[in-house]
Amino acid sequence: MTDDNSLSPEAIEFIKESVWKNGRLMAIMVKSVYEKWGREAIDVLCKSFYDFGIEEGKRYKCMAGYAGRENEIDVAVALKDFYAKYHKDTILAGLCAERTLCAGKYNCHVLKCPVFDAWKSVWDKPWLMCEILSKSFDAGFMYGLNPKLEWVSYPEKDNEKGLARGAKYCNVELILNE
Repeated sequence: MTDDNSLSPEAIEFIKESVWKNGRLMAIMVKSVYEKWGREAIDVLCKSFYDFGIEEGKRYKCMAGYAGRENEIDVAVALKDFYAKYHKDTILAGLCAERTLCAGKYNCHVLKCPVFDAWKSVWDKPWLMCEILSKSFDAGFMYGLNPKLEWVSYPEKDNEKGLARGAKYCNVELILNE
């Protein structure tokens, strides 16, 4: 993987534009499905994205040589060796977060999310996109790495206000359950 410092300003701008376009395309598709079939369609998409997240987590785990070694994938390994690499484009596009990591638990306040900004540019219900991706896909991805990892997106779990509902940040946690 390329070191972030070696990327040219042009490459960073390309990544930002790509994240923006892909986010908008996804939001347009989900918005269309929601407008035709309602909340039930979002629930179906959440299940599909959760399952896809599990597949991707397992695939990344195998590619990194961790197959059969799930217990070695703790919170720190999951974040550094997997999550940051999988979401590198979003991070380079301007994701801004305050993070704390302690034994078995990671807490993150997402202050700025370029994907969210793309979603809200085409739809007035961006929290549904957060539910599909942050709650469902990321939870599945972590489960695919290690079934003891639990990804908790509080704005969707507890109807806590997040960026999508006007708060200053979204609260997300990754927990290693025993």
